[in-house]
Amino acid sequence: MCKLNTVNNTIYIAVIIFISLAVYKTLMQIHVGNFEELSAAAHGVLEGKPHWRAYQNRLLGPCIVYLISLIGISYLGALKVYILIMITFQNIILFTLMRKIEISPRTSISWVIIFSFIFVMVQHRWFYTWDSLDVVIFTLFAFGIFQSKSLNYFLVLFFIGLLNRESALFISLYIVIDSFYFESIKKIHLKSTKKLIIGICLIVFGIIYIKVIRDYLFISQINGAFDKDHEIIGNHIYLIKNIKDLFLHNIFTLNIINSAFILGSISYFVYFVRSYEDSQIKGLIIYCAIIANILIFGLLNETRMYIILIPFILFFEISKNNLIFASSRGANSAQR
Repeated sequence: MCKLNTVNNTIYIAVIIFISLAVYKTLMQIHVGNFEELSAAAHGVLEGKPHWRAYQNRLLGPCIVYLISLIGISYLGALKVYILIMITFQNIILFTLMRKIEISPRTSISWVIIFSFIFVMVQHRWFYTWDSLDVVIFTLFAFGIFQSKSLNYFLVLFFIGLLNRESALFISLYIVIDSFYFESIKKIHLKSTKKLIIGICLIVFGIIYIKVIRDYLFISQINGAFDKDHEIIGNHIYLIKNIKDLFLHNIFTLNIINSAFILGSISYFVYFVRSYEDSQIKGLIIYCAIIANILIFGLLNETRMYIILIPFILFFEISKNNLIFASSRGANSAQR
C-alpha cells in the first residue's frame, strides 16, 4: 500500500509539473513581445527608477529575480525562470491545500486545472513579478479565511505580502473584519477587541510603510521624470472611467467578458449570502473590497488585477457545495 501511494504521489506531482509547464508555455507566448519591458519594470524598482512611483514599494519580487540572476544569467533570463518557479509553486500549494482539506487527489488536480484556465484567461499585456507572488499569497489568504485560521497565520502573510505590494492591506482589513462574528449578514457582534486593535494598527502601519518606502527609495521614473503627480497616494483614480466601461463601453467589445466576470461573480456569490456562515461572509466582504479597489485605483480592463480574485472564486465554490471546511465549522460551533 505504501509503495502504491508513493507511485500515485509521483504521478500527481508529474501531472502538476506538466500543467505548470503548459501554463508557462502559454504565458511565454502571450508576453513574448514585451518581456524586455517587464524586466525593465522589475529592475527599475531595484534602481529606484520604476515606471511610476506606485511600483517602488514592490520590492520582494524584483529582489528574488535578482538573486536568481546571480547564478550567472541575465536579469531578463532570471525573470523567465522566476515565472516558471512561481507558476509551479502556486500549483503545488493549491494542490496541497486541497489535499489538506481532504479533497481527493483527482478532484484536487481538477481544481488546479480550473485555476490554471482562469489564470491564463485573465492574462494581460502586463504581468509583473509582484503579480506572481500575489497569486501565491492570496491563495493562502483565501484558504486561511475559509478555514478560519489563527491571527498568527494572517500576521505572517501580512508582513510577507507587504514586502511584495500594497495589496497586503487587504489582509490587515480582514483582521479587522475577523474581530467580529457574523451569525448572519445582518446579525454581527464584536468577538475580539484584540484583533480589532491589531488590524487597525496594521492598516496604519502598512500605509505609513508604503508611503515611506516609496518616498525614500524613489529617485525618478524610468524615463527620468519625478512623478510629482502621484506623490500623495501614488495611484491614479479611475472610478468614473471604470464604471462607464463596466456598464457601457465593454458591452460593444470583447471586453464584455471583463464586465461579465466582475458583475457575474459578485451576483452569483451575493445570491447565496443568506446561507453563508461566518467565514464565507468575511470572504465575500474581502472579495468585494478587492473589486472596489480595482474600480477606484486600477483599470477594469487590465485583467491581470483579477488574478488575486481567482482563489476566492475557487474556495467560495468549494465551500458553497459543502465539500470542505468541516474543521472550521467545528471551530465556529465551539466558539458559540
